[in-house]
Amino acid sequence: MKIYFSNVNFGSSSGPNSFASRLANQFKIQGHEIIENHNKYYDSFLCFIEPDCKPRAGSKFIHRLDGIWFKPDQFKTHNKNIKWAYDNCDHVVWQSEFDKKMTQHHWGERRGSVIHNGIDLESVDKKIKYTNIEELKSKTAGRIFVSSASWHRQKRLKENIQFFLKNKNNDDLMIVLGKNPDPGIDNLQLRQKIIYAGELTHEQCLETYRYCDWMIHLAWLDHCPNVVVEALSQGCPVICTDSGGTKEIVKENGVIIPETKPYNFELADYDKPYTIDISKINLEKMKVQCQYLDIENVARKYLEIMK
Repeated sequence: MKIYFSNVNFGSSSGPNSFASRLANQFKIQGHEIIENHNKYYDSFLCFIEPDCKPRAGSKFIHRLDGIWFKPDQFKTHNKNIKWAYDNCDHVVWQSEFDKKMTQHHWGERRGSVIHNGIDLESVDKKIKYTNIEELKSKTAGRIFVSSASWHRQKRLKENIQFFLKNKNNDDLMIVLGKNPDPGIDNLQLRQKIIYAGELTHEQCLETYRYCDWMIHLAWLDHCPNVVVEALSQGCPVICTDSGGTKEIVKENGVIIPETKPYNFELADYDKPYTIDISKINLEKMKVQCQYLDIENVARKYLEIMK
């Protein structure tokens, strides 16, 4: 089968583009051809978020939905091309049940499937040292927590740090990965417990997750965050909230904290997330089991739809 990826930059490290690269690579492993020029023949038009061109007549039009804009002043303008794809595709792929319920609440029912993001579940090569995380782990008697995102208010970095401070032991550390973090901690003693590592490569992130004891991801209404998929793939359990789709990929592999206010798909300012209760909880060591995130099986689900 010949497959065209619409609105994808395989050279980008963003969440959607990273997943697209993993999916395309798995398609090739399974014997299919990736078409990079939309003027050439293809059987399936796989659109990420919104199309960069009109699909070829006669091709199968698959819309991989990455959530919708739900700020009141952006809902109509920012969703215009996304809604066109939603209304005109042959099949919608939602990242989560949360995404499906949200879009159908606003735009009505469509034929489609929920397919969570996936990844190669093999551990990063232990012989290759991408970072100094292994050395850091050997020097601390405590646990290492990690948070990762391209930071904006919806990702709740402040709450992630508050959770760490509430639940840390004396020797515990926290690593913050990603660009544009909120202002740091003023207290010098606390700053020594929190390491801002900035934007790293995927290999560096995966190695970091492999040596961490917990990921804290209290983001509000996240759809299917790739950083959580990546952490789970390296055996790092995740602390998240029950809003959005994150809990669907964490399942039993972490701790799910209830939001204090339910979200019923109303339009809202996602830069002003609802407040949550940051409490001290018992974090028992656990073994992650996440075969359901294997990219090989995820790719097969996409191919079944295309066929």
